[in-house]
Amino acid sequence: MIPPKVDLHSLIVFYFVASEGSITAAADKLCLTQPTVTYHIRSLEKSVGLKLLDVRRQKVTLTNAGAGLFRYVKEIYQQVTSAEKYLEDLREASFRVGIAATFSSSIASAAAEFDELYPHVKLIVRSASSLEIVEDVLSSQVDLGIVVRMDYENSKLRTITIAAGEKLVLVASPSSPIATKERIELADLSGYPLVAGPETSATRQIILNKFQAEGLEVPPSVIVEVNSLEWGLSLVESGKGVGLYHIKAVGKEIAEGRLKALPLANDITVGVDALLRSDAPVHPLAERFIHLVIEEFKAHG
Repeated sequence: MIPPKVDLHSLIVFYFVASEGSITAAADKLCLTQPTVTYHIRSLEKSVGLKLLDVRRQKVTLTNAGAGLFRYVKEIYQQVTSAEKYLEDLREASFRVGIAATFSSSIASAAAEFDELYPHVKLIVRSASSLEIVEDVLSSQVDLGIVVRMDYENSKLRTITIAAGEKLVLVASPSSPIATKERIELADLSGYPLVAGPETSATRQIILNKFQAEGLEVPPSVIVEVNSLEWGLSLVESGKGVGLYHIKAVGKEIAEGRLKALPLANDITVGVDALLRSDAPVHPLAERFIHLVIEEFKAHG
């Protein structure tokens, strides 16, 4: 297919000049200067080799060639505006959010409030590890990502702070021997299986980094790797190991006595960030969703 030789922008400028019958009025409509509009018209006439407009005393009239072209340009303009409207409706008809599994329970209320505010918008939520969500943002599979704060080392990511330090709670089954301890150091966890997410889990990396910072080794044999928050909690509840979770994700289980929060000597906290692509248009509803999530974390801080 041979690309058109005529500049589309110049055709749109011609459409406005012909429709308004005035270069001045067309310039106002297009938010351009009059010399810029004149340049586009002259450039268009030069490219087609025909006189399209007569300008006398600031009044514009179409030549025969211009009148014929206007019929086509009018249709082009209508098709372009229809395409823009289609894309706008498509963007606003759905909103895709990727949420790190660590915070999936914490953001449920914000998502529900968003649904109430925008009932015409289809909210699509994907829960995965933070590193997977990062890849989804970069590949435009989601419009917004909510992740555990880390240095993801990518210039195409724009970061917005959601919360500075959210507490992670170490939990175990109430019947587990470790649940009887009054104070727990990381060294006390030696020999207890650690129920954690996959290698792409930022929360898993943070806890392993804590072990390394204290000179403790965590052999792979003590890590039970799971891809589901619910499955991980089920394993911990049944006494298969200990797990580190965001406080809100385990609040119900702790209140019901199905899990016990272990008294760590030093709190472990993580930041929460929203991620957007810095080189792509921002979804019009992203800012609103981020605001709701920030308010949700503040309410339960």
